[in-house]
Amino acid sequence: MVEVNVLLALKKQYKDLTGEDFVPGQQPKKSDAAGKAAKKSSAEETVKTNSTAASDADVKLVKEQIEAQGQKVREMKAAGGTKVT
Repeated sequence: MVEVNVLLALKKQYKDLTGEDFVPGQQPKKSDAAGKAAKKSSAEETVKTNSTAASDADVKLVKEQIEAQGQKVREMKAAGGTKVT
């Protein structure tokens, strides 16, 4: 199923962004390194905050895409779709 391959690619992208496997309903953990880096000077802190916000937005977007794609796969399986890779 092409849809399954898309779902797997999205899950890989999520893992690349977070370092964790996607688990439905679970939020990614914040790393200690990110917390330590945020304690640096205010200029560095602003840059870190902006880049973290972008990463959080990226993670949220990929998570939403995974959930939507997962729903497509479930609907195809319910309709009796066959697995073609």
